[in-house]
Amino acid sequence: MLHVTVRPGREKKIRACYPWVKKNDILSFSRKPKKGELCVVRDFKGRFLAKGYINPESYITIRLLSFDKNEEINEEFFVRRISQALKYREKVVPGIYRENTAFRLIHSEADYIPGFICDVYDNHAVVQFCTYGITLLKDMIINALIKVLKPKSIYEKSTPTAMEIEGLEPKEEQIYGETPETVFIKENGIKIITQIKGGQKTGYFLDQRENKLLHAKEFVDEGDRFLDAFCHVGGFGLHALIIGKAKEAVFVDSSELALDLAKENAKLNNVYEKCTFIKGDCFEILRNMQKDGEVFDSIVIDPPAFAKKKAYVEGAKRGYKELFLRGLKMLPKGGKISVYSCSHHVSPWILEEILLSAAQDARTPLRILYTTYQAKDHPFVLQIPESRYLKGIFARRFEWDVVQG
Repeated sequence: MLHVTVRPGREKKIRACYPWVKKNDILSFSRKPKKGELCVVRDFKGRFLAKGYINPESYITIRLLSFDKNEEINEEFFVRRISQALKYREKVVPGIYRENTAFRLIHSEADYIPGFICDVYDNHAVVQFCTYGITLLKDMIINALIKVLKPKSIYEKSTPTAMEIEGLEPKEEQIYGETPETVFIKENGIKIITQIKGGQKTGYFLDQRENKLLHAKEFVDEGDRFLDAFCHVGGFGLHALIIGKAKEAVFVDSSELALDLAKENAKLNNVYEKCTFIKGDCFEILRNMQKDGEVFDSIVIDPPAFAKKKAYVEGAKRGYKELFLRGLKMLPKGGKISVYSCSHHVSPWILEEILLSAAQDARTPLRILYTTYQAKDHPFVLQIPESRYLKGIFARRFEWDVVQG
């Protein structure tokens, strides 16, 4: 097996279970590495640190799988990892298999199977293989997944962004069993239709489960008018109507497919008559709503990632501020708003700074009640700051107006 030696001092973060070895961490190889092969990582004195797989063409050169020198990377290894991951989800997902029939089973580095994601929808597994090295371990992982999960089907939906970096083509295909076009799931007891084939991501945004419930319970009052901006298939709005008892929900999204599913989900839960659906650019729609004097008692702004690279952060900050400003200007006294960023490069304090700037421009005093992250089945790991990507701020406007001069 290939042996890789890291530079003096670089071993400290690996001993702390950091899962990546980057190109500039490496001192030498025992031979010329082959793309995707397994390797052993050692410190400059030759002592064992970890095992992983290598891509010498990537800046993240080695992704680590195990820190146990006696552990073999084989099918039984993945059976153990997946079994541990499933046991964890059964503890942290409330009413798993009943009130919540969809969850993330494997969250890549956060479950120490780097480059692999697995979401479960009513026991249909949807998988993503995002790195070259993990594709070489694919058969072992699929066999282990079948042993542990015993799924009805497995569908691969490996998306372009991550794969292109690794020199791979996007892939969408049936691996095991037969996955239907749409799957019925429950989220916090609410019925949801998800479209796996052809839909966004693996079919649904499971990472907002806890935030949806929190917003509906504490940031929606009976009789509220609710705005769900970037609504996708309507998760926040449905929670507001069904759990929060809002009287009306306005759903805005640029995707016709997403809005069609949102409509079906509203009908499925018998709240369609309380819904308004608007297709178009959220920036333009919120700007026009605010100019027209629209008022919403409760608002969610959950845009897609604006800063997929660090270089995009400044532009992203301007985009977030514009959205937050329009939302704040539509809040009445005592109104509630939650705002989100799913960009890793937009830190919690940057998000707070953006909201503060928008609140200053809107002359809107805010109480911050919660700062939240992604759902617990999408864990972020202390040693892996990159695994904390979704941030949310829950704020409430004070019950009085600012009147000056």
